[in-house]
Amino acid sequence: MRYEKVGLGDAVVILLPPILGQLGTIVKSPTGVAIILSLLIYMLSLAVIFGKMAESLINLSLKGGIIVKKVNYKNHIVICGWNYQGTKIIDNLLSDDICSKIPIVILADLEKVPYDSDNVDFIRGCPYKKEDLIRAGIPTADTAIILTDIRHEKTSNPDADALMIALAIEDLNKDVYTCVQLLCSDNRIHLENAHADEIICLDQFGVNLVTSCALNHGLSNILNELLTFKKGYEIYKYKGNIPDKYVGKSFVEVGKQLLDTQKILVAIETKKDDYVIKECTEEWLHSSGEGKIVMINPGEKYRIRKDDTLFIISETEPTEL
Repeated sequence: MRYEKVGLGDAVVILLPPILGQLGTIVKSPTGVAIILSLLIYMLSLAVIFGKMAESLINLSLKGGIIVKKVNYKNHIVICGWNYQGTKIIDNLLSDDICSKIPIVILADLEKVPYDSDNVDFIRGCPYKKEDLIRAGIPTADTAIILTDIRHEKTSNPDADALMIALAIEDLNKDVYTCVQLLCSDNRIHLENAHADEIICLDQFGVNLVTSCALNHGLSNILNELLTFKKGYEIYKYKGNIPDKYVGKSFVEVGKQLLDTQKILVAIETKKDDYVIKECTEEWLHSSGEGKIVMINPGEKYRIRKDDTLFIISETEPTEL
């Protein structure tokens, strides 16, 4: 347009022949050379523009923008919120020691993906907003992990935010199993009222651990191994069917038989009924929700039942007994 002093329409007419492959008729003139140069600049400009567009789309996708909009999983794990412990939590969930791999979704208000893995989906959003929880698949999820803002980076009351998230989750799916981090054990009662299933009070847990280690030297090393995957033995909840050969036998008898396979039986989860109340000491009973209780080492008196769930120390997740 600048060389020929023409308008946009005339320039398009001039450029059409070379675009259509008729360069042979114009390359001999200065005008043809100008057209070829302008065409090259035009093509380079398009390459730059499309490159920038592709980069923007990729970045938008990685940030969980309008492209990563919603997951369609069932029985998956949703991590609501994020802190520096999130990476280790996902490392453990993806450990080779765990045979039953479960899809993992992170829902957090972050600028970029917090965990780089093809096995983890990230959705950018607010964990206490129902529309974002729906995008993360909470209505069909198996477990929700609520991570508190330990360093107080975005909120002045992290425990209050955890409570809001728990209430929003329970409103969408009462069957989802919620595990919540709390900074202050004084706020535990509020999460219990919100029907949270597992409440980990960081202040209380730390105090109890230090006290126990002071009285039982070396205990921290044992607990660290039991609670860390990819290292030695861990505690697993065996959810498979209990073989008939164990049904009706005492807790101690089953424990001895499992020792032959290098598994240690430490506790059971069973329904709280008249049999349990009659046969077992109240101090053994720890509620686990849904009308069930957990008993740690109930001894000879308790007989294993078909629908019980066993807690076992094993090197890898047990797939059969």
